[in-house]
Amino acid sequence: MAVLRRLYSLTLPYRRTVLLGMACLVLAVACELYPPLVWQQVIDIGLVQGDWVFIGWQLALLTGVFAAGQVFSAIRGVLLERAGQRLARDLRQQVYEKLQRQSATYYAGHRTGDLLSRLTSDVEGVQDVLIRGTDSVIANALRLIGVAVIFIALQPLLGVVVLLPMLLVGLLLGRYNRQVRPVYRAARARLGGISARLADNLGGMRVIQAFAQERREAAALAQQSQELYEEQVSAVMLRNRVFPVIRFIATFGNVLMLAGGVWLISRGQFTIGGLLAYRGYGRYFYGPIDDLVSINDLVQRAEASGRRLFEVLDAPELIADAPDSLPLPLPVRGDLRFEQATFGYDPARPVLHAIDLHVRPGERVAILGPSGAGKSTLLALSARLHDPTAGRVLLDGHDLRNVTLASLRSQIGQVQQETFLFNASVLDNLRYGRADATLAEVEDAVRAANAYEFVSKLPQGYETLVGERGVKLSGGQKQRLAVARALLAQTPVLLLDEPTSAVEPESEALIIEALERLMQGRTTLIVSHRLSLARSADRVIVVSDGQIAEQGPPEALLAQPHSRFSTMMRAEALV
Repeated sequence: MAVLRRLYSLTLPYRRTVLLGMACLVLAVACELYPPLVWQQVIDIGLVQGDWVFIGWQLALLTGVFAAGQVFSAIRGVLLERAGQRLARDLRQQVYEKLQRQSATYYAGHRTGDLLSRLTSDVEGVQDVLIRGTDSVIANALRLIGVAVIFIALQPLLGVVVLLPMLLVGLLLGRYNRQVRPVYRAARARLGGISARLADNLGGMRVIQAFAQERREAAALAQQSQELYEEQVSAVMLRNRVFPVIRFIATFGNVLMLAGGVWLISRGQFTIGGLLAYRGYGRYFYGPIDDLVSINDLVQRAEASGRRLFEVLDAPELIADAPDSLPLPLPVRGDLRFEQATFGYDPARPVLHAIDLHVRPGERVAILGPSGAGKSTLLALSARLHDPTAGRVLLDGHDLRNVTLASLRSQIGQVQQETFLFNASVLDNLRYGRADATLAEVEDAVRAANAYEFVSKLPQGYETLVGERGVKLSGGQKQRLAVARALLAQTPVLLLDEPTSAVEPESEALIIEALERLMQGRTTLIVSHRLSLARSADRVIVVSDGQIAEQGPPEALLAQPHSRFSTMMRAEALV
């Protein structure tokens, strides 16, 4: 109930539209419930007294009520559908924006496909119940209440007899809810797992095919699908054990209605017109019970979907703007400083230990060391993808935790080992960091990144779609576009994380030449296993076991025969 209450609180921003729709719903239901009373009036008064004028007026009134009911129903449909679509739009946006604010640590513990399932099917499931389901529940509840009142008004004794089975229906429905709720929660979790596997497999199809693992992956998906099937069948079996009993008990009221009505008519305590009206109201009374039972099933599914959405919305944001954070003052000089910075993904096992490092404005610093030494973590701390567990990181003297994330990251350009390109045109990808860049500026950046030759040969040039994750381009081409994108962004701080390790040899020289242009005048941190970029750095830092083992100008370190840097250079020369 707590989840459902919170779900319904999501409709508060649209309460005016919803309330107006519900007002039309009440009027539409009233129009629905009036016709059987006309039948009673026509038979018990008009037909008995032979008053054809009265009958004519009743028929005209019946026609008008039918027409009004359709008008109110149409208005209700438009209003509630509009509210439902707005709810789905805003809820999806709210969940997505929450995900955008999450740190890399959050995504390390969640599968993309499962999060995608929450953004799509779970949001749709909640929308269906909160708007369409609620509309149906209220409409049917109004019908039930209205018919119950009319039953009692027409013939109190018969009304009580017909309504008694409904108490047993309510008890059975409550018991069913308690049994089916955990089944639906498990089914939603299974569905999220399938979505996650599909997202992983579609993204990694080349690897699956390269290692001839199609059969294994298909079998794994089949196993997960079978588990989902079993969960859903469990719910179906439970539903079809309980629902027929509920329907039988509810519709048994028809037997009581006919038997009781005939008995009361024979005693002169009821009329044929009244019994006909009772029969006319039967479809409004027993039909809604069947609908409410089905909607109850949807509510249980929505509760499971809502729980999954609230898990995302309630997840703590490890990296967020502090309440008193301010924008980073401009212009940014690029003075970057680490003061006793310590960080560990597991606090008990730090990756970096009390790092002290000062990178002066415009200085180019190469960070070298073995895998797992903490090189990329230094870059992540610089962009505040993580916060240090101890110590602090400063830019131009400002603690990164005290400035807004947007103002900080807008001043930092990045070229990463695995370049991500959106499934859009070359031009859209280049302008991603600076949407107002002119075509002339784009072309200058492309030429500076040594990418003009291949871009000009693409089928539609700058308008060519690069495919999902840039699949239509080679690794070297994607990396040169990444350099051009960073050039266009014109940021004073630059982070290069293995920018040449995943490219073909013939592209490496072109990329290094482009990077040299990119780094001019920018504070730059370079992480690389290849030492070609380190030679032109102002300073080299060697990281080992989360600490700075040595640092200095590359020439000075090379002059020391036993320095780690000189050892790395000799080893690379031998290779």
